[in-house]
Amino acid sequence: MMMMMMMMMMMMIIITITITQDQAMQTKYYATKILNTETDSKCRLCQQFDETVDHIMLACPILAKEHYIKRHHRVCAQLHFNICKETRVQLDKKNTGTNMSQNQ
Repeated sequence: MMMMMMMMMMMMIIITITITQDQAMQTKYYATKILNTETDSKCRLCQQFDETVDHIMLACPILAKEHYIKRHHRVCAQLHFNICKETRVQLDKKNTGTNMSQNQ
């Protein structure tokens, strides 16, 4: 069962990556280089690098300060909850992982 949950999480990650790679997320780089619009391709947050999907998802220094860490903590909390549920470890309300998702 735990393997099934982990496989489902991996599928969700793959789907997210696929959507962004298919340019469902319209970046400034895509608009400039693919659609040939006359806009600046620099990231609207950091203004340092081209605003590509990879940059937004993994490398923007502005998002790295807080957003990536929060996303990491939410994933870890969910994995912890799933493992505890699968192994039948009892969690009290403060350790369910829901408080981490809401606070961060």
